[in-house]
Amino acid sequence: MFRDRSRRTVAAAVAVAAAASLGAVAFGLTSPHAASAAQEDTELRLTTVEKADTRTEYPKAGDHWVSYFDVHTTETGRDGKESAGRRVGDGSDRCDVVLARYEGVVTQCQRVLRTENGTLVLTSMTDRFGRGPHTGTAAVTGGTGAYAKARGEASLTQTDKQGSFRIRLRD
Repeated sequence: MFRDRSRRTVAAAVAVAAAASLGAVAFGLTSPHAASAAQEDTELRLTTVEKADTRTEYPKAGDHWVSYFDVHTTETGRDGKESAGRRVGDGSDRCDVVLARYEGVVTQCQRVLRTENGTLVLTSMTDRFGRGPHTGTAAVTGGTGAYAKARGEASLTQTDKQGSFRIRLRD
């Protein structure tokens, strides 16, 4: 009888503790420091330099192209301008033209950036109207190696032969 009573007491204590912690999570009563530490972002700054592409001069809706490029770290000069630093890998993208107008095109692109630490995959839709540079936001949809569980977004700026990526990975 004594043994059963202690087991019931322990079981009740465990149930109360579990309910209390579940209630704290459900009502957001966890520490703000724990939440901010869990959602700390990592930022990568990369520059791409195009080596080859199959882009046509006057694309139409339904056209697509692929590009191959070197991936570099991004360095910022004293004047604040960004440039390609040390080469850390290569990459490619495949873009489909979803809308073509006289002023330019809207493209849907999937990019793969292969670095020393692993591969990142990005997907975006970008307006390419006018001379550029063209800017947009891409979703980080996955990766390999150090980026195996990668999720986040990237701000990108593209000129004719160069791209600048600010990639924010959510841990």
